[in-house]
Amino acid sequence: MSGGESREAILPAEWYAALDALIRAARRHWRSLAAFAVLGGVVGGGTALLLPSYYQSGAAFQAETTSPTQISGALAGLASQIGNLQLGTQTSAQFFGDLLTTDAVLRRLIQERFPWQGQVASLAQIYGLADQSEGLRDFNTVRKLRKALGVDVNIRTGVVHFSVEARTPELAQALAESTLAALNAANVDLRQARAAAERTFTSERADHARDDLHAAEQALADFYERNRSITGSPALQLQEGQLKRQVDMAQQVYVQLRLQEEQAAVQEVRNTPAISVIDPPLAPVKRSWPKRRLAVLLGLFAGGTIAVVRIVGVRR
Repeated sequence: MSGGESREAILPAEWYAALDALIRAARRHWRSLAAFAVLGGVVGGGTALLLPSYYQSGAAFQAETTSPTQISGALAGLASQIGNLQLGTQTSAQFFGDLLTTDAVLRRLIQERFPWQGQVASLAQIYGLADQSEGLRDFNTVRKLRKALGVDVNIRTGVVHFSVEARTPELAQALAESTLAALNAANVDLRQARAAAERTFTSERADHARDDLHAAEQALADFYERNRSITGSPALQLQEGQLKRQVDMAQQVYVQLRLQEEQAAVQEVRNTPAISVIDPPLAPVKRSWPKRRLAVLLGLFAGGTIAVVRIVGVRR
């Protein structure tokens, strides 16, 4: 047997002997071990009692899908000739999850007032930042509010869960409710701004398409004015087919742009909510932090570890 193999064979036995000696020493000093563990538990529990309590409230919602606008009359007939024209828009759950933590939502919240110590106060006052300059105060308030927010997005179901942590149950519930309202307001503003830009663009393109349609129709009319009979001329029949296709294409482009313009105009003034609340915010009945039981257990473990290290040091 080589030296390395003999060493590998001896090491487990040495470890077992060391562990056995440690257990024996712990038994002999069990009072010290128990005292350190109890002391650690008391320190952990006392620290948890001294730390300020925080409460967590939140909500769950699902992003709604905007269905295409139903168009009746002649426009519907023309739209059916074009094909599947998708006029509705879809907003993903991830978009709302990311929007929750943006300044577009959070800066709306810091402008509101919330219940605090029997009165209403701004978040800057609640966070103790009211003495700072306006720009620095808003920046630090938004940063603290962002840290208090937690967002979880389920891509498969499209459900967004969010939670907000505050010093009192009433404040946590009020913050969660205001967050939902601010999220919807920010989304409506974004949707209306996007729809306004799209309407302006499609309106300009539709005017150009109308001019192109009129030009194509005039070209076809001029062709018929010059050629009363085209039955015996294959070249004239070919030219007629080309002119008709140009008119049909110009008509389809024009109708499609007009439909998109009308849809954008509807979206521009639409202020309906784009989220469906599944679980509304509720006032929490238990604190979320600090977790006192966990603090006591960690204190017991830390105290026991210190006692074991002390026993090993004394033994050496």
